[in-house]
Amino acid sequence: MQIRDANQLLDLDENEFIGELPTLTDSQINFTGKNNILICEEGVHLWNSRIDFNMDNSVLYLSSNSHDYSVNISLHKNNVCFIGKDNFFNGRTSFVLSEAKNIVLGNGCFISYNVIFRTSDGHCIYHEDSKERLNYARSIYVGDHVWFGQNAMIFKGSKIGSGAIIGAGSIVSNKTVRSNTTSGGAPLRIIHEKTFWTPHSNLGWGEEEIAKMSKSDSDLFVYSIEDDTLNFDDIESDLNGFSDPDDIVDYIWSTFLVSGKNRFAVR
Repeated sequence: MQIRDANQLLDLDENEFIGELPTLTDSQINFTGKNNILICEEGVHLWNSRIDFNMDNSVLYLSSNSHDYSVNISLHKNNVCFIGKDNFFNGRTSFVLSEAKNIVLGNGCFISYNVIFRTSDGHCIYHEDSKERLNYARSIYVGDHVWFGQNAMIFKGSKIGSGAIIGAGSIVSNKTVRSNTTSGGAPLRIIHEKTFWTPHSNLGWGEEEIAKMSKSDSDLFVYSIEDDTLNFDDIESDLNGFSDPDDIVDYIWSTFLVSGKNRFAVR
């Protein structure tokens, strides 16, 4: 079923829509499989976007956003994709989920042009002698307030803590990136420790603004491990333990939506 009018979401047969109807502008949502669930909070505007439920039993959660969603999201079988609140997509961001793996993106992330998230290589690689597979898919977990530079590619097994900065053109694959670090390159390496970034745009600054913002005394975007900090490995284990998509929805509501500032800190 191809959806270009949000009201069509109210007439799904073998799939389910929960929440507030999104606004669709030059966008479409395609349901090819069955037993999939799309959840939208109030204030979801899909602009120049495409969402594909290609197979069965996947869950996509789109949180409220003060910015437009500009995304390509491709889900296959038994995937969970959670996108938190108020993420800024500067150009269309691609999320490709396969092999029953998941992508979690926290709140308030800034994502520049041509950023890609993929849980799998898309084809199998085997060792010539043993014939054993070498490149199994893995989930991707991203915390709150993470900044992704242009053309960054985030691949299987990436775990990125809140407050991190991923430089333009970086490749993150099977890496754990600690909170409040600045990293870049291919392969990725840490450039600076103990950094934080603020969402103010400096594109139009002159000498006065530059001088004014030469120092920040705020700890708002500094993250630390607290009692309510979630562990990405535990989340992965929990999500893999569900066979019913409705149970996944309950887990999202009871876990991601009730945790505090340091829920996705990595140190």
